[in-house]
Amino acid sequence: MKKIALISIIMVAIVFSACFAYAGETAGYTVKPGDTLYGIGKRFGLHHSAIIETNKLDSTVIVPGMNLIIPSGEGVFHTVRAGETLYGISRKYGIRVREIKKQNNLATDLIVPGMQLVLPVGSGAADQQVQPVLSGYTSFGSDDILLLAKMIYAESRGEPLSGQIAVGAVILNRLKSEHFPSTIREIIFQRTKGVYQFTPVANGQINMEPDRSAFYAAERAIKGEDPTGGALFFYNPETSSDKWIKTLPVTKVIGNHVFAR
Repeated sequence: MKKIALISIIMVAIVFSACFAYAGETAGYTVKPGDTLYGIGKRFGLHHSAIIETNKLDSTVIVPGMNLIIPSGEGVFHTVRAGETLYGISRKYGIRVREIKKQNNLATDLIVPGMQLVLPVGSGAADQQVQPVLSGYTSFGSDDILLLAKMIYAESRGEPLSGQIAVGAVILNRLKSEHFPSTIREIIFQRTKGVYQFTPVANGQINMEPDRSAFYAAERAIKGEDPTGGALFFYNPETSSDKWIKTLPVTKVIGNHVFAR
């Protein structure tokens, strides 16, 4: 019986060491097929720009087998102190126990001092850290970047990279304009006389998962890149039936889209 108990303790220790970084350490992660920086960031309760900065990446492009350093920090990782319980931690941050367990792959409520728990995105502490780290992201959160990438993917997948960045730039140009709503979400889901401004919102394609190129284009647009020359509108002349939009001054034609203001 003693041998079985000892084996059980060793197995628990192995599971803990595989799933957690401890105080003063950073976690490591090996990229798997299909991974994106956004998804990895969400897994660890981080904004993906923090991973970009920590690993000195030039873009969001990652490949299977790549080893990434996952930064730790107050408000993203909670270091367990003596006497703490999962229930107490859940009350402190306003997170359900089952959410913490799911985020950290915990099979039981057992936690030990020194363990660092990854707080789910949406918790009080994680929301503070989810604010962008890179200077180009100072006013955007992960939800904004995801939604912008979805918009870019829905509108311009298959277009050249400059065309994808251009779609993102139009959304951000609207954000700067007093004639449009004041958040990315409100701009993308804006309706005029009951009609959505963007076709992918109306037909549901906005809900498709964006690819790496769309995330990369979103990042470059957020950093200020604008191939459109300040456009506030875009359309495909082959498919658009809107006569008014075709009267606007054209600033650029990229791929299948005409950009105008």
